[in-house]
Amino acid sequence: MIREEEDDMTQEIRQMISLEVKQEIEKLIKNIEEAKIPVKDEWSDGLNSGLEWAVRILRKDKSTS
Repeated sequence: MIREEEDDMTQEIRQMISLEVKQEIEKLIKNIEEAKIPVKDEWSDGLNSGLEWAVRILRKDKSTS
């Protein structure tokens, strides 16, 4: 009986942690999106490209484009 309760509690805690991690990742993505700057030259274009890559990594996007 105690073992089953521990398993249920463990699952609930994992779900809560998973939700918190997802919410934190979304906050990070929002901050990265807001950090993008207007493209005026190659440097600013490269900066924005790097920020886009960071967002893709956080979203676990494995596409090549």
